[in-house]
Amino acid sequence: MLASGFPCIASSDGSIANDFVGGARPGGEHPVYSNSETKFPPRLIPPLVRALGALEFERRLVEHNELIVRPNNLHDTVNALVWQVFPLTKRAISEAHVALGAANTANGRPRRRDVLTLFDEAGALIISERSDLRALHEAHAWRRLFVDHRAEFKRDCRVVLFGHGTLEQLASNPHRGLTVKALWVNVSCESSLSQVDHWLADQIRRDNVLDARERRLALPILGVPGWFAENSDPACYDDVAVFRPLRVPR
Repeated sequence: MLASGFPCIASSDGSIANDFVGGARPGGEHPVYSNSETKFPPRLIPPLVRALGALEFERRLVEHNELIVRPNNLHDTVNALVWQVFPLTKRAISEAHVALGAANTANGRPRRRDVLTLFDEAGALIISERSDLRALHEAHAWRRLFVDHRAEFKRDCRVVLFGHGTLEQLASNPHRGLTVKALWVNVSCESSLSQVDHWLADQIRRDNVLDARERRLALPILGVPGWFAENSDPACYDDVAVFRPLRVPR
């Protein structure tokens, strides 16, 4: 179901193996991190006595390289796994949250923090240099993208789930209409996930992607070629409840 290369190593009950604490240091040292250059995934810690707000949670990651993980919690477990694969991108997202801070809005966040949060929870990467296929996606031309150009999509595009909320849902409550927000990553589909991580983190820090004006592209995961047997039948893409046409602005 998931894209190749994504390490699905969480157990169904959300437990974490002791040797999966990627940010620990010999001797139990846990330094304060003051810059973006650290390449170590965070040290996993249990919840603090005093519950942290969302911004405090991000600040602890940025300043102490510590990720709070609730015991036997699948959502937190999957988040920790994504940190292992995309440590630079996850850190860039946390740094952006801290830099942006609070705002006088209904949810207390500036617009870009909403965009970053949605991607962190329900995002996917489409790793490809094919701008023509991206244009079909932007137009919601599902049949043209996944039927007419199916072989090209499979050859030239790589889809990787990033959002830990979506991954949790796939493990606990999957459903046919599950849809993610896709970000096209303009690098070769042959790039390693480490190379993609470096590229994406740099683009986030430069405000080139996931900015406040970001247009989020819906991607029903049912349609990704090779992920589900059902989509081998072109009729799969006729279900407009899943593969919705593009809304025309009024």
